[in-house]
Amino acid sequence: MPRVRSLLIALTVALGGCANAVGPMDRHAPLVAGPPVQDVVTPYDRAVACLGGLARTPVTISVGEIADSTGKDSISDGGQGKYITQGAGDMVQTALVKFGAVRVVNRRDPRVLITEMQWGIRAPSNIAPTDYFITGSINTLDFLPGASAEINVGGIGPRYRQYRALVGLDLALTKAATSEVEAVSAINKQIFADEVGFNVGRFFGETLVQIDSSSQQREALQFALRGMLYYATYELLSKLFGGDACRHELDRVATPLTTEPARPDVAGLPSP
Repeated sequence: MPRVRSLLIALTVALGGCANAVGPMDRHAPLVAGPPVQDVVTPYDRAVACLGGLARTPVTISVGEIADSTGKDSISDGGQGKYITQGAGDMVQTALVKFGAVRVVNRRDPRVLITEMQWGIRAPSNIAPTDYFITGSINTLDFLPGASAEINVGGIGPRYRQYRALVGLDLALTKAATSEVEAVSAINKQIFADEVGFNVGRFFGETLVQIDSSSQQREALQFALRGMLYYATYELLSKLFGGDACRHELDRVATPLTTEPARPDVAGLPSP
């Protein structure tokens, strides 16, 4: 039907014109207001806060490099980017501050301190030394084989697709005075995504009309990674302070706790 074809073309052009015609060039386009800003809260915040009540020995901790060692880049639209966030160290530092029971010194960017010492306005002896520091890497990003199913009868039918990726990381807690590794955490997590859709195709005379509807849901990769880093930080601190009394907070999110025995010296943590 030429009339149906012409109507569809005219509708497509009209929709495209409406999307671009936001106003005169000398005026600001109206901004769409999305959801409000909110604090970042992971399922493991309560476990980290619970563990903070067990620490009775003052300890100073800093965060070194936590590198993206996956070697995976995303190349699209002529650009190149990383799949994994490059701010993992900052996330761990935030987890330590939320822990609340240790003194956190900022070693994420020492350039300000170094510059002030070079200018002679800051004495090196006034800078708090680190008792322990956390380093590590995000070293696994595997895209697992997905699955799909589709049924089409007479041009009508549903479809379903599933995708998964495996992310893994290793963190280490090192004693600054001796460079001994006091605790390690090696964890991984599967990231899940799926899509469900429905397709209808019909001929009106000689004209094929297709309608395709789909819905997708995908776990937020970087938010899931933050949760992994918080959990790994919890593991390191629980081994350092010998605390397993907060396992119930991990059970709330159905996460297995390490089976390694915790250190018993909660009150008598040796000084570095």
